[in-house]
Amino acid sequence: MVNDDAELVALVRAGSSDAYTELVRHNQQQVFSILHRYERDLHLVEDLAQETFTKAWRALASFDGRAPFQHWLSRIAVHVALDHVRRRKRLSGTVALPEIGEDCVSWLRDELPPRELEARQAREILELAMQSLSAAEQLVITMLEIEGRSIKEICSLTGDSSVAVRVRAMRARSKLRKAIEKLEESENER
Repeated sequence: MVNDDAELVALVRAGSSDAYTELVRHNQQQVFSILHRYERDLHLVEDLAQETFTKAWRALASFDGRAPFQHWLSRIAVHVALDHVRRRKRLSGTVALPEIGEDCVSWLRDELPPRELEARQAREILELAMQSLSAAEQLVITMLEIEGRSIKEICSLTGDSSVAVRVRAMRARSKLRKAIEKLEESENER
């Protein structure tokens, strides 16, 4: 059994479908992890992972080996996730918080232990606020603030310049701050 991605890529290029199966097995956890950051529905994550590996299979001839296979595959997964977020955002109409009604913030009055309630509130507020960001801004802020990646890593994965990444992060933070303030204002008006 071959354990090195570079060797597996060479075997796949030589026509071994078993080698591609092994390549998928080696990298599926990483791909699932990347995709799960942008989609919580596990069935959709599986579909997105399949799309990622299909795109990788079709583009394998373009893999030049200058960077590790995992980085190349991660970049494909990030682009698949971004495309998914864009499609989802395009398909779903945005609805203002007041239009949703009283039930949308019922979690504020839940009878949960304080720590659990605070974590749940923070997560839900962040999810609502993240909807105000573009797909590219969501990607950058997630990688930078939640995953703790460096600007250099984000540039490598997205193909953007460090200036573009920094500007997106700055804009995303500003939009998040405004969205959270707006959510707080609408809650205080009740």
